[in-house]
Amino acid sequence: MQTHAKKNKVNHLDKIECVYRIQHHGSTIKACAKRFGVTDKKVISWLSMHEKGELIKQHTQWSPSWNKENVIQHPLDLDILQAIKRGNPTYEDSIISLFDPELDAVNCISHVEWKDEEIERLCLWMVDRSLEILRDVAVDSDDLIVELEFVSSNYFALICKAFGFDHVELRKGIYHELRLRGVNEFALEMLEISAVYTRSGVTYVPKREY
Repeated sequence: MQTHAKKNKVNHLDKIECVYRIQHHGSTIKACAKRFGVTDKKVISWLSMHEKGELIKQHTQWSPSWNKENVIQHPLDLDILQAIKRGNPTYEDSIISLFDPELDAVNCISHVEWKDEEIERLCLWMVDRSLEILRDVAVDSDDLIVELEFVSSNYFALICKAFGFDHVELRKGIYHELRLRGVNEFALEMLEISAVYTRSGVTYVPKREY
């Protein structure tokens, strides 16, 4: 009964939340259709609109600076979206982000103009953060696989080169520490061999049995 009551009352942020749940949180079309009281076909139409950029609405608070060519639209976290929908965000809902002048609460995105120095800071942070995760993560977790793929990628090598780091030595140190923690020998040997021979990244990264 509640499902029928919700039909035709889906607002703009509901559509965006539906898309976010499918694209970033592993929800299915069927599950989201049930959650928002609509048909599978309607959810598919929202996904199509989002893909074409038609789900973003220009509104009275729209800043002209957001139309610049180098401004990129970043989706906000689901907790912030839900806080905006409630209208009473708490500190745990990342309230600080709600006061960001580039935050577009109507479309639940942040319009960011990326400059060279910001890109450099982000790239360096990615390396630092990856090393931090590899230091602390459980050896049987999916996070380990994700970070090993990043560390073994050409992108990691390019970032290291840009900042004067020796990516080959960094990888050797990472693989050595993980071996001491009991990570699968074969997987690490494959990564080491590929890294040494390509001097940049791997051609194959095992997906299982780490």
